Parts: sequence; C-alpha cells; structure tokens
Amino acid sequence: MRATGSLLFLRRFGLPLLLLLGGCVELRLIGQQNARDPIAAADFNDTHFHLTNYVQEGTTAFYGNFFFWVNAAALLLQAFVASRLLLKGGFGAIFLLLPVISLLSYLSMALVPILAVVRVMKIAENATDYSINNTARQVLWLPTTIDMKYRAKPTIDTFFVRGGDGLAAATVLVGVQLLDLTTRGFFAFNISLGILWLGLAALVVRGHARMVGGENGDARS
Repeated sequence: MRATGSLLFLRRFGLPLLLLLGGCVELRLIGQQNARDPIAAADFNDTHFHLTNYVQEGTTAFYGNFFFWVNAAALLLQAFVASRLLLKGGFGAIFLLLPVISLLSYLSMALVPILAVVRVMKIAENATDYSINNTARQVLWLPTTIDMKYRAKPTIDTFFVRGGDGLAAATVLVGVQLLDLTTRGFFAFNISLGILWLGLAALVVRGHARMVGGENGDARS
C-alpha cells in the first residue's frame, strides 16, 4: 500500500516537483552568475583601463622620442650642413636632397617594413624637410621678381601647401576604403610619387639656374 501510494504521489506530483526543483536550480545558477558578473565586469574594466593606459603611454613615449630626434637632427642639419651644402653644391644640392631621401626612405620601408626602419627613415625625412628643404624653399625665390615674391609665393605657401595636405588625406582615404591597399602597397605608391617629385624638382633646378644665369648676364651688361 505504501509503495502504491508513493507511485500515485509521484505520478501526480512528480513532474511539477521536478519542474520546481529545476527552476530552483536554474534560479540558483542565475544568482551565482549574476554574483560573478560584477566581479568579471570589474576585472574586465580594470584590465581594459590598464591596457588603454599602457597603449596611450607607449604611444606618447614613442612620439615624444620620435620628435625629439627629429628636432635634434633638424637643428644639427640647419646649423652645420645647410649653409655648407648650399655653398659647395649650390641650389640643386639642397633642393634635390629631400626628394632623394624620401625616395630612399620609402624604398627601404618597402624592402624592410618594420617599425624600426620606418622610424629611422621618417626621422631623416622630417629633419631634412624642417631644415635643409626649408632653406631651399626660401633660396628658390631669390632670383624671382618682386611681383612673384609678393603674389605667387604667398599663394603657394598657403593654398597649394594646404591643398597638398588635403590630397594626402584623400589618398589615404581612397587607398584604405576603396583600393584596400596593404602597407607595401602604400610604400610602392609613395615610391612612384617620389620618382615623380624628383623629376619635377630637377626641372625646377634647371629653371632656377636659367634665372640666376639671366640675372648674372644682365648684371654684367
């Protein structure tokens, strides 16, 4: 009788009891998970915070060191190289130096695309731009007329320089979003621009030499 009663009890109330027991277990597991979630979230936030700080501090240190060497090299080049190179090599030597260094830099980056090579090459390129190439841009206008100095030069120094910055940004946008260029692809593109730059710079040097020769001839006559 007891066995029969137990069977009847299980048949009637067994499934609801199992469901109730399962619900209690599920609620307990949910409670444990919710208790762990704040801890896990705190650990994740703490890890993310430290990782973000590490990246920010590393980036700041990298760029601080990078621009320190750029400025130090630019100062040395301006103090000891620019005037001597202009005196011995003429305008062509200082005007062609930056496109040559830029072309060699991107060739090196394309062959060995690692951060150490990029860092050294960009230090050399930026330091030359801030020192010797800046001197070359001023020397370029010496044989020109007053009208060229006061009309053409401000236009080039403002509109065309800023336009070049805009084209550089557009190039990156097109290369990344539309063409999906790799790092080597960008380096190859910069190499082609460096070759074009060097050719145009050679034409400018020729024109500058003709203007200086014309001034010297007029002065003698």
